[in-house]
Amino acid sequence: MAFYPIYLTRLDEHKVALIGGNEEAERKTIELLSFDAKIHVISASLTERLEQLYREGKFEWTSRDYRYGDLEGVAFAVAADYTREIAIDASREAAERNLFINVMDNIPLSNAAFGSVIRRGKLTVSFSTNGIAPALAVRLKERFGEELDGAYGEFLEIASRLRDPVMHLIREPDLRKQKWYEWVDSDTLEMLRKGDRTAALKTTESVWGSEVIALARLR
Repeated sequence: MAFYPIYLTRLDEHKVALIGGNEEAERKTIELLSFDAKIHVISASLTERLEQLYREGKFEWTSRDYRYGDLEGVAFAVAADYTREIAIDASREAAERNLFINVMDNIPLSNAAFGSVIRRGKLTVSFSTNGIAPALAVRLKERFGEELDGAYGEFLEIASRLRDPVMHLIREPDLRKQKWYEWVDSDTLEMLRKGDRTAALKTTESVWGSEVIALARLR
């Protein structure tokens, strides 16, 4: 079975069903909340941390085990704590509703899988072993997490402010592409890593020009 990597967006607009209330469900709930997901937990019980999050209004909760039909109106489902019967029913319902579902640690019942994720601001990198060796994915995350430091998040914050001015002022696609690579390959990231934002913006201006920088309000 081959895995095709894809990122889901607008999880804050569409309901995510999370079946289960154990420690694994807690971990996945916290992770999904960090992406602003609109979560509906279905479980007869919750961990202490999940109960606290529920009291804070972080998610909806149906305080019973999953029942067939609970995925109505759901865009994405995760089964984190389940019996075999629940896993089969949830997988079947998701298929009938054309939903993505991840039945954790059960690839045959899933049509979606999670990678081991690194986030640095707007930078998101995930590692997957096609479900074969999740521990390896975790070790890769730990290894590359040291290299992918917070400077990448700051770099992307600047890039997000550049995008509209660049599109507005540089109309030639090939020139835009050339300058994006020139900027990415410059010492901007290294200057941010050293904490020298002034030098980073100076390099940015040398690549893009003062008019782009002014329109991006980076001065």
